[in-house]
Parts: sequence; C-alpha cells; structure tokens
Amino acid sequence: MYQMGNVINQQMAAISPQVLTVLEQKLVTAKEKIALCLNGMGALILQKTRDYLHRNSNSLRFRQLVGRTPPFELPFLDEALGKFSPALLTMVLGHKVKHLTQLFVSFYVLEKQVAERLFSVASAVVFGLLGQYLRQRSLQSPSLKGWLEWQLPQIAAAQPTAVLNQLPALIPADPAVSRTGSLVPPKRRIWPWLMLSLLLVSLLFSLRGFSVLQPMQASGQSDVTYRRLADGKQLLLSQRSVENLLITYIESNAPTSEKRWFTLDRLQFDTNRTKLTPASQEQLRNIVDILRAYPDVEIQLGGYTDKSANEQMDRRLSQDRADAVRMALVKMGIGESRISAEGYGSAYPLVPNDSEANRAKNRRIDLRVVEK
Repeated sequence: MYQMGNVINQQMAAISPQVLTVLEQKLVTAKEKIALCLNGMGALILQKTRDYLHRNSNSLRFRQLVGRTPPFELPFLDEALGKFSPALLTMVLGHKVKHLTQLFVSFYVLEKQVAERLFSVASAVVFGLLGQYLRQRSLQSPSLKGWLEWQLPQIAAAQPTAVLNQLPALIPADPAVSRTGSLVPPKRRIWPWLMLSLLLVSLLFSLRGFSVLQPMQASGQSDVTYRRLADGKQLLLSQRSVENLLITYIESNAPTSEKRWFTLDRLQFDTNRTKLTPASQEQLRNIVDILRAYPDVEIQLGGYTDKSANEQMDRRLSQDRADAVRMALVKMGIGESRISAEGYGSAYPLVPNDSEANRAKNRRIDLRVVEK
C-alpha cells in the first residue's frame, strides 16, 4: 500500500538549501527568514486543505486541480514565484489570503510583494506534494483527507501559531451560514508566541578562556522544531540555534559561569551607530519570551567591536550598543534589575581582524546567564 511519509518532512525537504539560496537572491531577503515563512505558510495551507476536504464531501474539482499539480522542483521556481494556482488557495483559505499575507508581512518584517511571492511558492510546494500523493496512491491507501487527518498532530505543530492567533475564522463553522456577512475584525494584541529563528548555529569553544556560542555554517539539513518554554509558550527554533542552546542551558543543572557566553548572532546595528536594525527584532523577541518564561534568570550583556585605532572609542561604542540592547529588552517588558550590560571594546575577538568578514564577526553582542 503506497503511503508517502510525513508531509511536513516532505515539505521541508522540498524547500532545499539550493531553493533557499536562489530565493534569497531573487527576493533580497535572508534565507533563514524565507525558510521560516515557507514552512509556516505550508503548514497553514495543509491544515486548511484538510479542513476544506472535511467540510466538502464533493470535492472532485479540487482533487482534479491538485492531481494535475506537478511536484515542486528548483527549475519550477520562477513559475512558482508568480501567481501559482490562486483557485486552489482561494478554495482552502477562503478570501483571507490577503489578510494572511499582511499578517506575515507584519510579523516577519517582510515587504508585501515578498510575502505574496512566498505564499505562491508555499502553495506550489504543498499542492505539488498532495498531487503526487493522489497520483501514486493505491486503492488501499487512505484518501487525501484521511492521509492529512492521519498527520494532523505534525501539521498542527508546524503551524505559525502567532499568526493564527490573529486570524479570525476563515470560513463559517456552519457551511449553511451566508458568507456575505462581515467578519468581526480580530482584536489587536501583542503576539505572545515567537517563532522567528531559523539560523543553524552550533558551539565554538575556547577563546581567551571564554566559551562562546556563535553561528556555524548550515549543514544543509533542516532541524526546525517547536521548543516549549516553562510557561507553556512555544518557539519555532533550529535545534542548534542560540536560543535553543540558551533554553537548554537554563533548564539544565549546569552552574552559571563567567566563561559561558552566547553570541546573539542576529542582532544588527546601523554602521558606527547604536541603533538596532529592524531585523534584530526577531531575536530580541525570542530573548524576551525566554526571560518571561524563566523569571528567576538574570543576564549580562557584553558588547564588542572590531579593533580600530582608538580603543577608548571602541569601548564606548561597545558599551553604548550593549546598553541599547538592554533598553530594548526593558522596553519589551523585562525588568531592569534582571539585565546588566558592559562594553569590552575590541577585547576577546572571535577571529583575527584581518578581513572585513572577520571584523563583522567581532562586532557583536554576547549574553551570559548570571542567575537561573
């Protein structure tokens, strides 16, 4: 009996490192953010496809359209970046595609056109997988609806919960209810769930006596999963992300150490300034969620620069940047007494300052757990 494997794993495999690299170039958007969006959008489409099939016993036209959808492949990317199969998306998402797109724009700090094109790619990936299942299933295999229902736990776990919390019902619970009535707009609230880190990172050790966690090259294998915090919230993280390593350390019995530092690898500043860029909000919000979930934790922030001709200016800039991160966390709701900040100038470089790429690595903010 033919039965494809886990559809979420199939989706993640289809969004290969090669696909992400091409999308990064075409959309001028970080591929980590692209991967996060595509996986979330795809899981949402899968869930709503199952819901659509559950509501509609006569879904012949839908299954015919899906059955004609080819598997997603890299040469198909340019076509997928266009308006891919809007009829299928409208069927499963109702008329809320634009609203969903705007939520992704706001939450992931995307340009609208980028979010629209990512939704198109996500639909090409998902409907390509569903079409493959319909074409290859045997008479003994589950129906498309049954196959998706069998995988509902995995599909639900992969959905972008923070976005869904802001989304009203896409389609009335009672199919007999008229769809012409206006929907009550969702309440505006601070999104409590953060799932915004897909950087693949790992441990690098021993640097002037310091143990520092910092990014490494991606392995090409996606290991994204939901990590439940002590307060029940979940973050969508790479298992080797700095945030995931930090949570593991906080929850462990390992004692705090002055030599155990975590590099916040996605915090960025305007050149020679202390202003954090919008891209930094992803990791800041993750750190806020972690600190809220573990209220006994206190941290120290360390600011570092590359080496210039003026060590006094280096130290001042590093202190100001560490203070800027501290104040950003405080403004997001973390108590001032839980965070200290110190600038170390060009001390403790991660790599020699012999190239612009290396100098960029040394300009950073590290985090140390003081109490837990």
